[in-house]
Amino acid sequence: MVLPEPATARDRLRQALTVLAALAQAVLPSLPALTGWGVPIGSRANAEGPPLISPAGYAFSIWGPIFAWCLAYAVWQALPAQGSDPLARRAGWWFAAAMAGCALWAAVFQAGGPVWLTAVILALIAASAIGALARASALPLPLRRDGLWLFAAPLGLLAGWVTIAAFVNLASALSVAGLQSLRDPASPLPPALVAVATAAALAVIARTRPFPTYALAVVWALVAVLVRNGISPTGLTAAVAALLVAALAVRSWRAG
Repeated sequence: MVLPEPATARDRLRQALTVLAALAQAVLPSLPALTGWGVPIGSRANAEGPPLISPAGYAFSIWGPIFAWCLAYAVWQALPAQGSDPLARRAGWWFAAAMAGCALWAAVFQAGGPVWLTAVILALIAASAIGALARASALPLPLRRDGLWLFAAPLGLLAGWVTIAAFVNLASALSVAGLQSLRDPASPLPPALVAVATAAALAVIARTRPFPTYALAVVWALVAVLVRNGISPTGLTAAVAALLVAALAVRSWRAG
């Protein structure tokens, strides 16, 4: 029987910072309601007028499961026995960085920070979450059941959502900067940006074989774009994109 390695000071630091990041990610978006500080995320987004590639409003309810699942992961990885867990050691720092980035994004957005800055932060969040997926995918499969459901599953949900959200935030920054074609139903730019976002998600699935929650979050976002835009070039592109993501995901998981 091989005994687990003892946890190091670096492991304990990662555990503590992960708990703080998960708590901050869940609490900061509620500060306007709890304290009166800042502008609620939904109010500011509606005031600025979202671009056509934004999903329908109901889609943002995905943050509830993301927050709850990430908190469950934070509790699991904070247990003394998980300090030296190979999965948390390899990808936990990246996961923590993604959650901390979400908290920072909420603070900057609610404080009225420039949209270009929130776009940069969200791009870094997506890079961190996808980096965590890539590092976790390099470990031998199968992972332990708790590692699958308390690490890979919430990470996949977060990473899938922010993969699409990064492009939505980019479109918002460009439209605020004066690129009004992102709000024009006749413009080819919104469906093109949906196609680019989908290509990014397909590349992540092809290269990392993430947990099914990654594709679920991507499809959720794309279907919500279809719901918002209906039978339009943007809506039809989102529908085709959702089918492609689902098909590649099923093929990838069967092959694995």
